[in-house]
Amino acid sequence: MRIKRYVLVIIEKTKLSKFFIPFLALLCCMVLLLVYLFYNPKPKIKEAASQVSSYVAIIFEDAGMDEEEVQKLLSINVPFDIAIIPFLPFSNKISLMCHEKGKEVMLHLSMEPEEGSTVWLCPRSIMNATPDDEIEKIFKDALANVANSKGLSIHLGTLVCKNERIVKKLSTIAKENNLFMVDSTFSSESLFAKIGKQMGLQVVIPDIVVDSRNELKPIQDKFNLLFNIAKKKGFAVAIGHLGLDGGITTIEAFKQAIQKAEKENIKFVFVSEISRLQKENIK
Repeated sequence: MRIKRYVLVIIEKTKLSKFFIPFLALLCCMVLLLVYLFYNPKPKIKEAASQVSSYVAIIFEDAGMDEEEVQKLLSINVPFDIAIIPFLPFSNKISLMCHEKGKEVMLHLSMEPEEGSTVWLCPRSIMNATPDDEIEKIFKDALANVANSKGLSIHLGTLVCKNERIVKKLSTIAKENNLFMVDSTFSSESLFAKIGKQMGLQVVIPDIVVDSRNELKPIQDKFNLLFNIAKKKGFAVAIGHLGLDGGITTIEAFKQAIQKAEKENIKFVFVSEISRLQKENIK
């Protein structure tokens, strides 16, 4: 009651009785505006999010033979995937090493190619005539050898990828083990995307191979093309190779591409993140 009396006295003395309520409303609006401008964190969040325009993932395939080359690659402090061929001398050691460094490991399963020499086939490759029970055993042993695998990709495999029986079997096992799939055959006749979709398996199709043997400039150009693809689609996936098909030259080009990506607001991520973005886009 005492407060009410004081307020009435103030109103009467200042002769603001007609304008008190509008004045109070205006004062409240000004206070709310100041709170919004100085304490609302949303504009800062939007500003931070706008700094990334697109996402890129790169898979370094054919790991398993050269431990030192992988160690040089692991000195790079951005996300990337290592696709490791199982049953090679350093396959298990490299998979553990990559996992410890926080990189994403993929099982790079060797499969029969359609034509040409089979010299690049690796131990316990899946051939076009391999029966289902043997495929299951190879896959199980390969996952044990390449520890902490998050996804499955294909080494060679341009013949096997057209075999509906084998594609279904591999897709089933991949899904049972919560793996995403990367169809790295670049074959227009591959059944992995079609059958994977039917089975609810997420299949990622790479956009480009960046390698060029011992030539830095062509690889730099490929990274520029990769970034342009990512800007158009929102994300893109590239494949690079360890060993003779790329190796140290590709690693050097990758280091330079990271600096360029930062300037162009492009973020390197794991393939699992691309798989998630792809799934969201389909929805």
